[in-house]
Amino acid sequence: MNAKSRCFSSEDLVLPSSAPWLLGSPIRQTNRRTTKPHIHEKGQIFAVESGVMAVITHGAYWLIGPGQLLWLPPGCVHEARSHGAIRGWSLYVMGKRCSYVADKPFVADSTRLLIAQVERLSQNAQQTAWQESVTRLAESFWDEFPSIPRHSIFLPFPEDARLKRVAEALSATPADPRGQQEWADMAGMSLRSFVRHFTIDTGMQFSVWRQRLRILNAQERLARGERVTSVAAAVGYESLGAFATAFRKATGHSPSAYARHCCAGQPTEPT
Repeated sequence: MNAKSRCFSSEDLVLPSSAPWLLGSPIRQTNRRTTKPHIHEKGQIFAVESGVMAVITHGAYWLIGPGQLLWLPPGCVHEARSHGAIRGWSLYVMGKRCSYVADKPFVADSTRLLIAQVERLSQNAQQTAWQESVTRLAESFWDEFPSIPRHSIFLPFPEDARLKRVAEALSATPADPRGQQEWADMAGMSLRSFVRHFTIDTGMQFSVWRQRLRILNAQERLARGERVTSVAAAVGYESLGAFATAFRKATGHSPSAYARHCCAGQPTEPT
């Protein structure tokens, strides 16, 4: 591994008080990796070039693929897991600068300009004293970053303990075929109350939530190199055609194209 490279770590960067306001380093790893829940005093930006990384925050699940980035505000408890090889960058932003960005996590598509800036900053912003060119680059990056279009696509988890039992059971086994009445029974609720409370708690109808969970799980599996037919069965689809249709509708790619996209790290046309 390159000496300058960095993999996920629950340890934050230790910065001297006189350090610049942004530090970072490349992420280069070849194996699947997970971290335990941890927290940073600084804001953090994950930018992914190739591979797929999942991040779990309080009450939500985020999946970041090639050409995307995730913003984590200071003080956000999170855990991360990669799915096989991953290349990208991680930047840490000092607290005062973070006030210009959202106080909640978000995923966004990286622009070519941002990726070029992030790559350069990850190589040069580690210095304890910036050269003027690095200062200008950092300021240009921070002018661009707060206005980047953000995705609203993530998987919220219910707060209600009864509904959380259902969400955790489905997260463990996305292919579980039980119907809504059976899930309502698990929650100890009538079907009407279950459907109503789940929608209020998560902002999504239960059927839509379960569909999104299955697709996210499928994306993780495809990124790990599993076969499309095996993935379809593992997330609860008896028909390969139905799986491909649902996957394309959710991601804009066929399952096989998405798998290639994760490995190559290059944009692909919807198929």
